Amino acid sequence: MFRLSALLVSCALLLCACIDKHEIQGQNQASTVNPSFLSAKGTKADPAYVIALPQDHLPHPDFDIEWWYLTANLEDEQQQEYALQWTLFRFTNAQQQDSWHIGQTFMAHASLHTPNAHFFEEKFAPGGLGNAFVALHQQADEASTKLAVNTNTELGDFFTMQIDNWRWQGVNPDATMFPAKLSASIRPNRQANAGADEYSSINSSVNIEMRLTPAGPFIMHGENGYSVKSKEGKHASHYYSLPFIDIEGSIELLDATVETAQKRTIKVKGKAWYDHEWTSTLLDASTEGWDWMSLHLHNGDKLMAFSMRLNDDDNYQTGTYIRANGESVTLLPSDIKLTIKGYEDTSHGRFPLNWQVEVPSQGLSLEVNAVTFNAYNQARFPYYEGPVNVSGSHSGSGFLELTGY
Repeated sequence: MFRLSALLVSCALLLCACIDKHEIQGQNQASTVNPSFLSAKGTKADPAYVIALPQDHLPHPDFDIEWWYLTANLEDEQQQEYALQWTLFRFTNAQQQDSWHIGQTFMAHASLHTPNAHFFEEKFAPGGLGNAFVALHQQADEASTKLAVNTNTELGDFFTMQIDNWRWQGVNPDATMFPAKLSASIRPNRQANAGADEYSSINSSVNIEMRLTPAGPFIMHGENGYSVKSKEGKHASHYYSLPFIDIEGSIELLDATVETAQKRTIKVKGKAWYDHEWTSTLLDASTEGWDWMSLHLHNGDKLMAFSMRLNDDDNYQTGTYIRANGESVTLLPSDIKLTIKGYEDTSHGRFPLNWQVEVPSQGLSLEVNAVTFNAYNQARFPYYEGPVNVSGSHSGSGFLELTGY
C-alpha cells in the first residue's frame, strides 16, 4: 500500500495550481466543462480506427483526455442497496513538460453510497512520478515507476491501474482487464454529507475490496467504437464498455470518532458496468455538459443513453441497446428520446433527477429516477453521479451522470 509523502503532497498541490480557478464550475451553474490545462491539440478520434483488445485497454497519451470508469449497483445480505463508482482519468497537460509530469496528469475518483451516507474522495498525480499509472506488469504485485504505454501482450503481463493505494489488478497474466480485483481506501477530506449521517465524520473511512468477473462480451459503441456526440460529428470519441460484470466483495466501514474505533464489514454483490473512452474533442469550448445513464434491465438487457448539451447547436442524443446475449444496436438521435420529467432540489443546487427514456424500436418506455439526491461529487470539476431505479416497460437499476449544471 502506497502513502503520499510530503514530496507527493507538494507535487499534487503544484499540479492542482496549474488549473485556472475560473474554469472550476460553481455549484449548479451552467458553464462549459473544459479544464484549462487540456492541450486542446490532441489526436482526434478517427472513424477508420479499429479498437483492438487487450491492447486498447492501455493509455492513449496522444489524446487530450481518457477515462477508465466503473459503476456498480450492489446489495448486502439484507437486500440493502449500495452504489460504487471508481474512475481513473488521464489528461494531456501541455503546461507540464518535465520529468515528473511528462505532459500527463492523472485524476481519480472513488464514491460509495451506503444506506446512510455518501463517501467521496479525489486524488491527483503527475504522470511521471510513479504513483499513478496504467500498465502491464510481469508480476501481479509489481509497482510501476513510470507511466507505461506497453503494447506487448505476451503471457506474463498483468493489467494494472493504480493511483496511490487505489488499485485495479487483472488476475490473469495475459494483459486482460477481467477478471480483476479492485481495492480502494476512501478517506475523504470533503465528504458530501458531513454532520448528517452515521459515518459522516472527517475521521470516518471506508475500505473496498471487490472481485470483478466478466459475464458477457465487450461492446463497441457507435460504429466499431467510434462514437459521435454531435450532429456535425465535431465531437467524437473512441468508446467501448463491458456492461456484463458480476461484482462481489466487502465494504469495511470505520468510524474513528469514538474512543475505540468502530468497524463493520459488509458483504455485497451485484452488477457492474465498465467504460473506457478517449477523445480530444469532447471537452471543447462549445460543450455545456452531458447527461449519461447506464441501465441494467431485469430481463438481462442493457442500455447506454447519452445527451450532449452544446452552446452552439441542438442537444445530441444517442445510445446503445444491448441484448442479454451480447448483441448490440447503435441508437441514433431518431431512435432515442431522453426527456427530463422532474428536477429535485439538493444541497448543491437543482438537478434533473427524473427522466423518461423512449426507444420505440426496442419496445422501451422507461422511467428513470434517482435513488438519492445526495450524489454530488464535490471534485475540482464537480458533477452528479449516482444510482437510479428503472420502471415502466422494463424494471431495473443503473447509474446517472450529470455534468455542467
